[in-house]
Amino acid sequence: MSPSNTMNPSRADLLTRARRLSVAALKANLAPGLLLQSLMVMIALGYLLHPGVRGVLEHLALMKGRLGLIFSFLGTASASAILPELLSPLLPGSRSRPAKGMAGRLLFAFPFWGLIGVQVDLFYRLQYLLFGPSDSLSVIASKVAVDALLYCPLLAIPQAVSVFLWKDHGYSFGCFRRRSFGEFYALQIFPVLMANWIVWIPVVCVIYSLPPALGIPLFIIAQSFWVMVFTTLSADRKSSPGHARPGRTEDCHFPSLGD
Repeated sequence: MSPSNTMNPSRADLLTRARRLSVAALKANLAPGLLLQSLMVMIALGYLLHPGVRGVLEHLALMKGRLGLIFSFLGTASASAILPELLSPLLPGSRSRPAKGMAGRLLFAFPFWGLIGVQVDLFYRLQYLLFGPSDSLSVIASKVAVDALLYCPLLAIPQAVSVFLWKDHGYSFGCFRRRSFGEFYALQIFPVLMANWIVWIPVVCVIYSLPPALGIPLFIIAQSFWVMVFTTLSADRKSSPGHARPGRTEDCHFPSLGD
């Protein structure tokens, strides 16, 4: 039997497992994703049609302009690390997030998500340098394509999945040595990427359609809502028997909980 034939079963099995995990991820993220997308469309319409909404967003944009990367760091870290801790006591599954471990969770989550906010800020600036203001559908489409097809699969999702996997395995790098790169990407990263695409592509379409000064404020608003929805859903799953702990990469949810 040729080497190519002996590899086919394992390759087929890998594709089957990746497809199963991706379908599970899409199903798990569809409902909250639709809620988030609806919220972002309403915010965009409010900015265009309602002076009050426009005033609030422009105030956030002014704060962002004054504080720069500090705003991105603190806003994203607060939405992704502090907000789940504040919501947790109000939810049925709050016992699964004991207060005594809060300091350790924040010590990990706050700087990680803060740096993600800084990275997204710099990425949005790069997009503006490359394509200019979003004054046409072709520019918006170009920004969305670079975001979804380059930034997410090559940097954003691999780094988030890897960091959470490293954390969930006791900050040990041994978990990365047990699989080839192809298997790791197919089973750990690709399902999360599928969930990210179905949720965030419509969201970034809204973000890139509005003035660039609103990019980070809108990203933080979206992240805050996403965290609130998934913290609630995670509490419901934790209270049911046999639920695996969210935050592990094989749960197939985009890791936005700061868990």
